[in-house]
Amino acid sequence: MDRITLPTADGPRDYLLHSPGRAGAPLVVFLHGTGGTAAWADDETGWSALAAKEGFALALPEGLSPHPDRPPKFLTNPRRWNDGRRADEGGAAANVPPSPADDVAFLGMVIDDALGRAGADPRRVLLSGFSNGAGMAFRAAAGLADKLAAVAPVAGYNRAPDGERPSRPVPTLFAIGSADPLVPPRGGEVRNPWEHRLVRRPPVADGLDRWAGLIGCTTPSVVEGDADGIRVEVYPGPVPFRVMTIDGLGHHWPGGQGRLNHRLAGPPSDRWDATRQVWGWLESVSG
Repeated sequence: MDRITLPTADGPRDYLLHSPGRAGAPLVVFLHGTGGTAAWADDETGWSALAAKEGFALALPEGLSPHPDRPPKFLTNPRRWNDGRRADEGGAAANVPPSPADDVAFLGMVIDDALGRAGADPRRVLLSGFSNGAGMAFRAAAGLADKLAAVAPVAGYNRAPDGERPSRPVPTLFAIGSADPLVPPRGGEVRNPWEHRLVRRPPVADGLDRWAGLIGCTTPSVVEGDADGIRVEVYPGPVPFRVMTIDGLGHHWPGGQGRLNHRLAGPPSDRWDATRQVWGWLESVSG
């Protein structure tokens, strides 16, 4: 993959690009979680291996550290995305404040640049992300709806500010583990690596219901199926909005390497291969 540097209002920003070598291919953009990097996320999820096999373009942008004058470090200076988290919100540690970067603008630049370099199809662009990257995927889908065919956030919160409404409904696939200790589906108290206290998190469904309203779907969700450890819910509306809950999965990319500390993130699971399923989602909604 090539490392591309773009000039932005927040300074030079990087992303990794895999080009399929053919014009008109789809483009997948994937966002790492807090403390991650593009390369680490790719190794964890297997996105570039699937891109090479299936022939689509892949962009892996990198977030900014809150203290750009210091080297990025997982615990004290992690790369992260400005997903809409407020400074006074539980989970915003003093040493790791919310990012002030204009990440929506940056991701818009990444999409445009990657489409041009890879010769990809602007009608078949999917944005996905994990954890904080999932939160950023929601926010970017609100701000960049005209550039996206679909969005697929995994194990994160929809924190997009109320005033950020998508210009059109965006087909959405969301996934979460039933045993996620950092993004508990039912909400509750959480201790994460950047805190020395418990913080209370809301039910994930609160943000999903709000997103459903923004894209014209009705609430509450309706259970479509529950078998083989996968619960499927849908929000009826003008575009598909599906929610997958994977039984026994902690805070890991479903079907990934599971390299996050299990004491912190809970158990991994290969019950559902998110990389292949998200790719299939783009194919199903964009043709």
